[in-house]
Amino acid sequence: IGDYRSRYLAQDINSVNGKIIKINIETQEYEIITMGHRNPQGLHLNEERMIILETEHGPDGGDEINLIDLNKIQKNKYLNFGWPIVSAGEHYGGRKLKENEKKYKKYPLHKSHAEYGFIEPLKSFVPSIGISEITTIDRNRYVVSSLKDNSIYIFEIGKNDKIQKLKRIFIGERIRDLDYYENNLFLFLEDTSSIGILNLQQL
Repeated sequence: IGDYRSRYLAQDINSVNGKIIKINIETQEYEIITMGHRNPQGLHLNEERMIILETEHGPDGGDEINLIDLNKIQKNKYLNFGWPIVSAGEHYGGRKLKENEKKYKKYPLHKSHAEYGFIEPLKSFVPSIGISEITTIDRNRYVVSSLKDNSIYIFEIGKNDKIQKLKRIFIGERIRDLDYYENNLFLFLEDTSSIGILNLQQL
């Protein structure tokens, strides 16, 4: 759930804004899993590794890929990804815009997550790519789509949960959604309202 431009709610544990929540579909009860998100776009659960990979729109710059370690989830102690206190991006218009002075005092957008007690993203994209969906290709290869950048990004997660072998493939359209099946990557292309099929064995 995004912050819906009520930035302060992302750090308010009494609000679901800026949170990832788990819902019991039988009872409709929910619990907060993580907090400090701006605008989550894609989620992928890796049950074997007990992690969730999340993609998130940043402000002007700072789109993120985040790793949520489900083994570290504790009741009433939420993993915190820092928005709007930290971000690799800037408020629209930046620090030179006089109208942003109050905004930066309230939401400073520090550049180090860890320094302020938050979880660092696996990857921050500056400038933003308009990040969208994320899915898995095989056991340790993942693919992320983008809107603004009209591309997909394939990567692996190495030791110490670091992204490696990041490869950009230009598609030429805004890609809203992804699915992977039998070596084929299916892309929902916004501009032409069509489904693209990419055979990854040929790459």
